[in-house]
Amino acid sequence: MNRVPGLEMLADSDPSNPDALCELLDALLLQGEVERARQRLIQAPKEVRALPGMRFREARCALMAGDYAQVVDLLMPIRQAAQPVPAGLCHDLAWAQFLLGDPEGALHSLSFAQATGTDAIAIHLLKARIWYQQQRLVEALALLDETPGEDREAERRGLRALLLLDHGQAAEASREAEQALALDPTQYEACLVNGTLALWARQTDVAISQFQPLVARQPTAGRALLGLGEGLMLRGDIPAALGVLERAASHMSGHIGTWHALAWCQLLLGNLDGAQASFDRAFALDRAFGETHGGRALVHALRGEKALAGEAIKRALRLDPQGRSARYAQSVLLLDEGRESEAQQIVDALASEPLQGQVPIPAGFVHTLRELLRPRAGNMRGH
Repeated sequence: MNRVPGLEMLADSDPSNPDALCELLDALLLQGEVERARQRLIQAPKEVRALPGMRFREARCALMAGDYAQVVDLLMPIRQAAQPVPAGLCHDLAWAQFLLGDPEGALHSLSFAQATGTDAIAIHLLKARIWYQQQRLVEALALLDETPGEDREAERRGLRALLLLDHGQAAEASREAEQALALDPTQYEACLVNGTLALWARQTDVAISQFQPLVARQPTAGRALLGLGEGLMLRGDIPAALGVLERAASHMSGHIGTWHALAWCQLLLGNLDGAQASFDRAFALDRAFGETHGGRALVHALRGEKALAGEAIKRALRLDPQGRSARYAQSVLLLDEGRESEAQQIVDALASEPLQGQVPIPAGFVHTLRELLRPRAGNMRGH
């Protein structure tokens, strides 16, 4: 039943009644009619619009519209003045701070919330998301286990599934994702988990079918874009994968694995300069990550820069003795020395390893790429 027409009549009959306007605004926002709610606020008398309850709803409009800075501007003064601080206000303020890249500020705002019932569930879920971003996986899982009630159960289970996956508990993550999807077939984190597990199992079509709807619903969702890009790589649709991974990197510029995936995609297209730039972006995030050193070694090896490649391989294997990129670089150097059987052993060993957490790479492409690039590299060295 649509309550909005009746509530509009009530609000219009008494424009100075804040309770009537609040009820109307809540009904409009529940239906997702943000612009109509904003217009009602603009039309309200100044003294009504200045009330804390109105400012809270104005901030809710801004939050739904993606204007997170305005949310903070509207809610921070109320949080600092209110005693006690409403739990819903703490949640919306913290959510905006989190999305603006201020997780510590968000946790500080949540610390003011004295929440019960559905408010407590919302606070727990947001805090778990913040801890997840901070890689406090064990704490986030424990908090989700303590989350009260049945409300938003699909979201709780989906988020828990993603945490379990990143904690290395793939089987448990799969079971939790299935339970979340039984409650809500479109639950974001659960679909993300299923897509990732399908990718690791090299079930290309299944993985892509999971990631594509997520990207359609949330075009800036970096992790879904990363999964879709890797799925397209696994299918062999490299140009399409490149475009998706470039988008993923633009939305997850602080995620090393995304730069690695983009670099490998660029390698698959023979773009050594682009791959080096992407590995350099990953290196700027963490100078002690072995796989990044291995990627840079591979670029040097493909260019025929034997000494530079050898030094980078040593650094990479010292940091990560099982690093894939460094071993691919070793295979290229072995080919340069005519030791084809030893190079092939390395490639065969890499092809037999599980894909879990790794960029999907066609087993023989490095050697094919070497043959394509080497004449060009030789000509360049001759000038």
